[in-house]
Amino acid sequence: MRDTLTTFVIVSIAYIISYALTSGFVYPIQTTLLPNVSEKTGLLFLPHGVRIIAMYYLGWRAMFQLLPASYLMWFLSVYGNGLDLGVYQPIMSLLACYVGVKLAEVLIDLRPHVLDLAAWKFLIISGVFGSVFNGIGLTALQHEAQFHWNVLGYVIGDVAGLFASLFLLLYLFKFLRHYKGI
Repeated sequence: MRDTLTTFVIVSIAYIISYALTSGFVYPIQTTLLPNVSEKTGLLFLPHGVRIIAMYYLGWRAMFQLLPASYLMWFLSVYGNGLDLGVYQPIMSLLACYVGVKLAEVLIDLRPHVLDLAAWKFLIISGVFGSVFNGIGLTALQHEAQFHWNVLGYVIGDVAGLFASLFLLLYLFKFLRHYKGI
């Protein structure tokens, strides 16, 4: 029980921090440099990396671990930033990431051992699959007219966010290993 609570806290904090960085730092830069891109489509969406990594390590349990933080950030986006996001979007995103990881396991048969160095390849592939499903699902929920462009925007933002998340984790672990003797 204690491990589950610890995992829940770590995953929730990681998701909230990544979402806060995205909405507080990345989106303002995006709207300044690219004002024509929709606010609903982030071109560097860091929480996708957290979702994929959590699905990889925790499996289906990650959906329940991420659901409270996902809805907290959804609530803040809808009522704090005035974005028009559907109530089912957090569930759709979590399901899409889970299906992406499972599809990568079935199609690629590349899943390495949990702590293997080659895990990043599997994470990228499953992240792309999850991003495509996420883009299709979210665009369908929003009833957007430009379906293909919106899906492409989600895929670009999610995959870029996954790369950035993996890059940040790489250097975080290097920093911790160097200064903490890990």
